[in-house]
Amino acid sequence: MGGDLADVRLWAGELSALHERFVHRFNREEPRQSALAYMRGLIAPLERKNGWTLAEEAGHAGPDRIQRLLNRIEWDADEVLEDVRDYIVEHLGDLDAVLIVDDTGFLKKGIRSAGVQRQYSGTTGRTENSQIGVFLAYATSRGRTLIDRRLYLPTSWTDDRDRCRRAGIDDTVGFTTKVAMAKAMVRRHRPDRRHWVLARRSVSRPEEISYSIAYCPAGTTLDQLIRIAGSRWAVEECFQTAKQECGLDDYQVRRYPGWHRHMTLAMAAHACLTVLRARQLDADKAETDPPSSSTSASPRSDA
Repeated sequence: MGGDLADVRLWAGELSALHERFVHRFNREEPRQSALAYMRGLIAPLERKNGWTLAEEAGHAGPDRIQRLLNRIEWDADEVLEDVRDYIVEHLGDLDAVLIVDDTGFLKKGIRSAGVQRQYSGTTGRTENSQIGVFLAYATSRGRTLIDRRLYLPTSWTDDRDRCRRAGIDDTVGFTTKVAMAKAMVRRHRPDRRHWVLARRSVSRPEEISYSIAYCPAGTTLDQLIRIAGSRWAVEECFQTAKQECGLDDYQVRRYPGWHRHMTLAMAAHACLTVLRARQLDADKAETDPPSSSTSASPRSDA
């Protein structure tokens, strides 16, 4: 029981320290405190993490303050995310870190939530009524967590400006998304880089072979390619833990800005837990590593 209480205090303290990094992004005290209460609720052991349960966990009479934080109060989620990234790099930064881009689905009912339509979701492996979020994970030997996010907008949304405006989507978002996708499709080549194709055979099912295409500096070794390609699973782990422990998929917002605000605070909570785990692993390693022996550099004198 004492250990559990110590863990709760540890989580609360670290979450407050992270919150202090971006508290200046809010103009008033209410959203400052609501943001901290929201993150605390996201890592609390609640069966569901919606506006009502998070408000109850925070001691609010109703969900109004939580809803204002996500939908009405002015604050820039991208600026908050910049501060969270600084926190991540400070505690987990590694020159050998790997960045992984992947998407995950969020099943939805109805048609009014931004970006929702019947579309293929890798989460279920089939076509569902869902939103698709594209995320960037940062993976190192000490931990992995999510550092960026964007709600995917299907063509049915980007071609309907009235629908976008009702969902709080700026007119330029759909256009810039299309431009970015077009640029990504243009093949570029530099003389100091090489294209690779990696093939991986399943040990349990040797008839199954998966392939990866790589574009990297010419001096990249095969071992480096294998290590980086093998880091792909880290983003899946981030999705799983962020959904299970930080309410990544437990939200009740329909508008585009609200989706990004929820994701930003959920990612901040996940980053906090990841840093705490990394510290615990360091402490455990320090306890189990044998003490280094101290020997004199010069021969012992018998005089």
